[in-house]
Amino acid sequence: MTTETTAADAQAHFDNGDFQAARQLAEQGLAESPEDVSLLRLAGKSGAELTIPDSSSFLRKAVELEPENADAWRELGDALLSEDKLKDAVGAFRQAVELRPNDVAALVQLAHTAYASGDPEDAIGAIRQAVERDPQSLGARRALLEIYRAARRPEEALAAAEELAESDPADPLAALDMAELYLTLDHPVDASAAFSRLRKIDDEPDHEIYAVHGMIEAEIRRQRWRRALDLSIEATRIDRLGRTTDVLAYVVAQVFGPADRPAPTREEVDEALAASRAEHRRLHEEGSLVF
Repeated sequence: MTTETTAADAQAHFDNGDFQAARQLAEQGLAESPEDVSLLRLAGKSGAELTIPDSSSFLRKAVELEPENADAWRELGDALLSEDKLKDAVGAFRQAVELRPNDVAALVQLAHTAYASGDPEDAIGAIRQAVERDPQSLGARRALLEIYRAARRPEEALAAAEELAESDPADPLAALDMAELYLTLDHPVDASAAFSRLRKIDDEPDHEIYAVHGMIEAEIRRQRWRRALDLSIEATRIDRLGRTTDVLAYVVAQVFGPADRPAPTREEVDEALAASRAEHRRLHEEGSLVF
């Protein structure tokens, strides 16, 4: 079997998700052709998928042999990530970006890895470049938003969320991002409007309750108790799991005064509403690109 045939067969196994077979074939080929870059890359990539220790060594040799190969540098970065060698992975992704400056996916990988390695400014710089290179990339815009949020820069996160929502008006997660960041920045009027918009665009079954909970939270922040009461009553009608019971009891106590039995505390209500938002976010983040 020729080296080319071995590499082609190994690549086919890799593409089909049979990483063990790909790795074995690549190693067999390397026994005869130890400097074949295609086989080195396949051995390294397959090993990384299988979490075999030091699989990056194959890819390090590949980039030594072909230092201008941007794909090999990205694969080296991925392998180093699988080995928790974050600083080295940052260097590999940076090299891939230098060789291919318009590679938005590599810039996003660089940003995520830089942040994970403890360098948020480097991460923000990389993800800004990704957005500049491809303003239509919703994945890059979302990564920018998530990095700002993780870095506790809510004003910039909000600006990114607003731009994302403008780019994709039908994205419920972007609307939720805006609403939550308005709450974080103590803008309950804007938060209420964002949750109201979210209620209109999120057409998933059983999701309406989450938006209404958000509207209630905004009205509680504003101490508009009558409006909060109306929304809480509405929420109980659509809440099949009874998650609004304590919220309603708390709001009723604010409107009509204490009842015979103690109402839930504000802390308990805030915790319940935060849990509702977190559940809503989890439902939308599944299968989405998030930081």
